Amino acid sequence: MTMATGRELFNNFLNDEPLPRPVFVPMIRGLLSRVDGLSMERLMNDPTLWANGLVRTHKLFRFDGVVVGLDFTLMAEACGCEITWEKDRPVASPPLKGLYKKPEEVGRMKYALEVASRVFEVCQKDQACIAAVTGPITLADMLFGPGKGADHLEEIKQLMVQVAEAFCKTGPDVLIFLEGRPLASTKINLSHRKIYNTLKNITGYYDVKTGLYVQRYAPSSVDQFKALKMDLYVLGPSTDGTLPGISRVWDLGVGALGVGLGLPLDDLAAARRLIKEGRKLYETTGGRGIFFTSLGPATRDVDLETLHELVQEFFH
Repeated sequence: MTMATGRELFNNFLNDEPLPRPVFVPMIRGLLSRVDGLSMERLMNDPTLWANGLVRTHKLFRFDGVVVGLDFTLMAEACGCEITWEKDRPVASPPLKGLYKKPEEVGRMKYALEVASRVFEVCQKDQACIAAVTGPITLADMLFGPGKGADHLEEIKQLMVQVAEAFCKTGPDVLIFLEGRPLASTKINLSHRKIYNTLKNITGYYDVKTGLYVQRYAPSSVDQFKALKMDLYVLGPSTDGTLPGISRVWDLGVGALGVGLGLPLDDLAAARRLIKEGRKLYETTGGRGIFFTSLGPATRDVDLETLHELVQEFFH
């Protein structure tokens, strides 16, 4: 009997159907630099190198899906933030010349959209295809200053819509919005729900599911993210760097398609424990409502041997 591909399995997840085995779709960032032996600055400024690096890395590790656009500064730069590279990581500072009107045509965002088109075309037969973009609440703070973004959501709405639409046209299964402390540390209110509703209308038109990735939240407050009514949720590291108990993560997915359970890629024993707990939950639903990912993006420091061993866990 042939093994189901990551694509077939993730389709089951998206259709709320049982999965014969759990799916592993880690979020890959600095690991690309390690596999290719090139700096992230070089990779992200050359769509061919970037796309080839993603395809090569996913083949090497046999992941079930590929994620394109995993960088909080991509959207910020596209809207006008100044970018400097420090220790091969992009750092954004607020715009000096106002906001750009066509973020989908600017800098690394333009390349990211090209990469998404190329990679999804190559990978969609065998792998799940996921696009990621900075969420509106975090973007507003990056553009207007910490704590000030909430007053400017209306100004960035059209920019978010343009980029969401551009990503939807590349053909992903899911568009994940990346949020950090600006969303995580506030109470979700009507203005948050409104801008997310607008974005969901766009993704719905293209038949793309929506996801929310949040990091730097208080573990006790994760239930509130349900108010955004996304199709799926992925929790990154909380304020103390950990993941809340599995039952809390699981509850977040109730009423949605489900959750991505983040595994710490630097701790094989802890990751195995989580896989075991996650599988138990997964078995209670006949294999619905959960997939596995990484706890935050995989950096260049990840142990490659550990990563290979983790992938094997999903084929047992």
